[in-house]
Amino acid sequence: MILLGDLGATNARFSISRDGETYEREAQYFIEDFESIEALCRQYFLDNEIRKVEKGIIGVAAPVIGDNIKFVNANLKFSKKEIEKILFPGGLTVVNDLELQAYALFNAKNKDLHFLGNKSLNNGPKILVSPGTGLGLAGIVGNSVIATEAGHINIIDSNVYTELKAIIREFNLVSSRYPNYEDFLSGKGIEFFYRHLAGLSNSNLTSKEILLERNDIYCLKTKDLINNLLSSYLRTMALAWGATGGVFLSGSIVNSLLDEEDYESFRQEFDNSETMRDLLVDIPLAVANIQNIGFEGAIELSKRLNDSELS
Repeated sequence: MILLGDLGATNARFSISRDGETYEREAQYFIEDFESIEALCRQYFLDNEIRKVEKGIIGVAAPVIGDNIKFVNANLKFSKKEIEKILFPGGLTVVNDLELQAYALFNAKNKDLHFLGNKSLNNGPKILVSPGTGLGLAGIVGNSVIATEAGHINIIDSNVYTELKAIIREFNLVSSRYPNYEDFLSGKGIEFFYRHLAGLSNSNLTSKEILLERNDIYCLKTKDLINNLLSSYLRTMALAWGATGGVFLSGSIVNSLLDEEDYESFRQEFDNSETMRDLLVDIPLAVANIQNIGFEGAIELSKRLNDSELS
């Protein structure tokens, strides 16, 4: 048996695979309810009466460099070697969570993708971007998936509109540093935008409630500004990666942020370049609504690992 795990900064999702090609027994837990990844895994095993697991494939909301893993937006850290020794006698594979999810794009069907403009997919480089508790980005070049921490690139205020400059100045005053894209293109960023626009020092509204509210002008303005910043961020990343094969968005925030009525203006901002418009208009831009994208990616990675062991 193989444990499949997709661990973000807020939620931990698990399933089990018996054959390395399908999965079952999906479950979700709040990260903050557990003190360690071992406790998370053992709770899942207990809840599903699983006595033995040979291998694990886990995506984590953290850079994967060396043995020690430390989450960026959650109080969780672990040693890969120690967890492998305790729980996974057949081996443990740990990758960045967006890297794990990006593997699912290799098997994505058109029905899983909602295109904004050009629908002509090709084999060029691709990127997957997911705003959530943080902001993740992974790239696909050829048959390889590349993890990044591109959400932590600083926002240059000369590249944004006047209204966003005022928000940047307030963030700088409050935090004593300049914001990066993850600070704004995330749940916490949406809430910060709303408080700034509404002139509030505090608010009980969650990011999801802000995006779904239609009768509050500050909620509507927040949504517009976040959409504008996200589309310009995608444009920058697409040009940096040469992502002619497509730019894909995933995650629950995207589904609340982008309505079909927003597609045209979002696409126009993505294409908005005085020098690279001809390139940008040909890049497929789509929302990837792949159910259980982390598990689907883990299955694809499992197949590749199995093939490499057999070869």
